[in-house]
Amino acid sequence: MAAKRKPRKQGSDPVADELNAIKRLLVLQLVTSGVQATHIASTLGVDRSVVSRLVPARKVKRRSSKH
Repeated sequence: MAAKRKPRKQGSDPVADELNAIKRLLVLQLVTSGVQATHIASTLGVDRSVVSRLVPARKVKRRSSKH
């Protein structure tokens, strides 16, 4: 079964879309590394809810601290 995708907005900028995807991946990496959403949000200068919308932390598995 194919994954559902959001329809692209007409006239959407592909560069902006790619940068948005990169931002989401970087935030995901921080969350999986154990950084709290409140710290990410304060660094980005946004509310914690913005980070939660980007990456729902409850659905993300965190990395173990063992190396």
